[in-house]
Amino acid sequence: MAVVDDELNDSPLLRQVLGEALMPMQRFHDKLLREGVERGIIGPRDEDIIWERHILNSAAIVPFVRRRLTTDSPTATVADIGSGGGFPGIVLAACLPQCKVVLVEPMERRVIWLQEVVDELHLANAVVLRKRAEELVPQFSKASMRHNKKGSQSRRHGRRRSEEQSVSAYGRGNSSTLAAVSNDDSQPDVNGHDSLGVTGRAGLANVDSNPPVPQTFDVVTCRAVAPMTKLAGWTLPLLRSGGELVALKGRSAQAELDKAAKEIRKCHGENPRVCQAPVAPGLEDTHVVLVDKR
Repeated sequence: MAVVDDELNDSPLLRQVLGEALMPMQRFHDKLLREGVERGIIGPRDEDIIWERHILNSAAIVPFVRRRLTTDSPTATVADIGSGGGFPGIVLAACLPQCKVVLVEPMERRVIWLQEVVDELHLANAVVLRKRAEELVPQFSKASMRHNKKGSQSRRHGRRRSEEQSVSAYGRGNSSTLAAVSNDDSQPDVNGHDSLGVTGRAGLANVDSNPPVPQTFDVVTCRAVAPMTKLAGWTLPLLRSGGELVALKGRSAQAELDKAAKEIRKCHGENPRVCQAPVAPGLEDTHVVLVDKR
């Protein structure tokens, strides 16, 4: 087996960015290098850029979460949706041990991976939860969304009936946007996540099948899970009032936000914006989408 030399191995940038989290992140890096490709966590072309592409890129959201910590509120609850290989959730948990991080992932082999990493890195503040995003949505939010959807369908039908001069009763419409997570959307994304709708066998030996998790969160994070038109309905209902979505995105972030404006408003999101997020000195910045919850 060829020795792979990561471009940033032994770089002082690692200590500068990761601080005290460098040691656990070094173990995470080494596990990714040993097992990541074989287990489908990273691609073979990523082996020599694990630090930059996955770990430091994920760490770019840490300042956005840390700023929510104050003397009066020194901790925060975070849900990382579609955690996949642990990006950014594992990195966030290591960098901010005062935060409770719930790693939400439906796919069995990735859940097993995440639990191994949590155990091996001794991340006492991280919990692995095998669920789809929609399964976490509080019941009152689901009911509200169904009500809004029904009202919208009624208004559309009323206009159509008027135009057609029809007295026939209307049928059922499409399901709520909160149920958009389905097995039909099963193509892997650019970072190797599978659709949030993909599920495998229930019950894993080393994973708590019913860990205690809050009903709503201070922060919801994600990376390369879905476009904002879908992501809004999967994440914003999980936030408490005053909470914030922090999503790592690519260069098309602003276009995604513009396209998702209606969905964001429907889910009580406000002040959507795109921020440049420094990765490390000398490395290209990434983009973070921020949306506040009313």
